[in-house]
Amino acid sequence: MILSLDTNVMIDICNGRAGVRERFDQAVEDGFEIVVNPVASHELLYGCLISPRPQHHLDRAQALLADLRPVDLTHEDSLAAARIRQDLRRAGRSIGAYDLLIAGQALNRGWTMVSANLREYTRVENLRVVDWTRPASHQTED
Repeated sequence: MILSLDTNVMIDICNGRAGVRERFDQAVEDGFEIVVNPVASHELLYGCLISPRPQHHLDRAQALLADLRPVDLTHEDSLAAARIRQDLRRAGRSIGAYDLLIAGQALNRGWTMVSANLREYTRVENLRVVDWTRPASHQTED
């Protein structure tokens, strides 16, 4: 299984949030391939730059990003995101533009999203989502 990390998860890992860091370490140990979308890495790095301690946060973020496989967006990923946007617009349930691009890539490639942002990602039909901030026993995968 390939796991695509959302920005909030990467922030939690960088900050050593209890539970999330352990789930990440376990996924690595279990041999899951963990990827990062360029939009999610952009959001993470931007957050570092505007923080009160930019270099501190940049160092942590870059250390994490070095352990993840970056995967560029393709035309097919963009088309999947556009279709999601169209479907959600018709249903009156739009999500943010960045989340659309991240979800489009994950859905197009059959990856599982790891995010605490269930409110938006669970709107995307057929997208598998897990939330590492919740105990595994309470996990939902949509």
